[in-house]
Amino acid sequence: MSKAAAQRAIPVIDLGPFATGAESESPAARATAARLDDALRDVGFLTVVGHGVTTEVREAFFDMIRRFFAQPEAQKQEIAIANSPYHRGYGGFAAETLEGAIGAQDEDTVGTFLAGDMKETLDFAVDHPLDHPEVVAGTPLHGPNQYPDIPGFREVWERYRAAVTEAAVRMQRALAVALGLDAEFFISQPGETMYHLRMIHYPPMDRLTPEPGQMGCGAHTDYGTLTVLADDGIGGLQVRQRNGEWTDVAVPDGHLVVNLGDLMAIWTNGRWVSNPHRVVNPPNQDRYSSPLFVTPPYHLRIETLESCLADGEQPTHEPLISGEYLVGRFDGTHSYRNEMLEQHNSPG
Repeated sequence: MSKAAAQRAIPVIDLGPFATGAESESPAARATAARLDDALRDVGFLTVVGHGVTTEVREAFFDMIRRFFAQPEAQKQEIAIANSPYHRGYGGFAAETLEGAIGAQDEDTVGTFLAGDMKETLDFAVDHPLDHPEVVAGTPLHGPNQYPDIPGFREVWERYRAAVTEAAVRMQRALAVALGLDAEFFISQPGETMYHLRMIHYPPMDRLTPEPGQMGCGAHTDYGTLTVLADDGIGGLQVRQRNGEWTDVAVPDGHLVVNLGDLMAIWTNGRWVSNPHRVVNPPNQDRYSSPLFVTPPYHLRIETLESCLADGEQPTHEPLISGEYLVGRFDGTHSYRNEMLEQHNSPG
């Protein structure tokens, strides 16, 4: 497929009508929601404008991403994710294996290669103080972040996180209206929505010695309801369409990529799809990206929405608990978590 044809296959949606303070039930909002519904019935990937992330905030954030990953390995390992009980921190090359990590909503397998991804990562989430009720209760994935010792890092990170979270909120409003629900349905569920913000560095393939089939990010589906991704425009992201074809996702300047995750596909009983996707390391260039993963509150029960069931239709999947599902997916893809589980289960 040509680059132009590939871009035509990925719809573009303007989230401006769903900005905080806007009238989400306006004619413009409803028209946008209808286009969104049509798009998501076909492919669970979009590029979006009207998202509220300014060029200045985004560029400052990507400068910090490059500064962090340019550090020596020993400095990055000072905030290793394995040091955090809360799944926050640095993950080195091949520490995560996403090939074939297809969620409960998609029983097809897309590969059996299990070598680690050719990327390095830095993971953050909501920065909970140690006296936060969920931290005190020992709820998994709730706790403080680990920040690198880079001047100005946290300020730049906080500005970007606030902006991209607003983009995610706009998208959640649009999704709710597209399903005929109150615009605040997804963001007003009981509990605290989990927002995991990740920085990723993919080194150029010509600097690597991959095993056969190994790539920057193996084919997988995302776990939560939606993902909002910014990248540097280098390319390499590919999505599998419902017909099985892999399509390059071209991201024009100023656009963000949005894709749906497993829990949204389950919520909608497959009306909307959580597409498998992957990243191929580009030749001769480093690639940087930053996804914000959105997952419903940890204790929330996810079951098919009544509005997504036709008369007499039964849900495709059993209900599940949001956070338990997320923890299970992390346990299956992160090597440090496998090591923790093995230590916990070993005799003596």
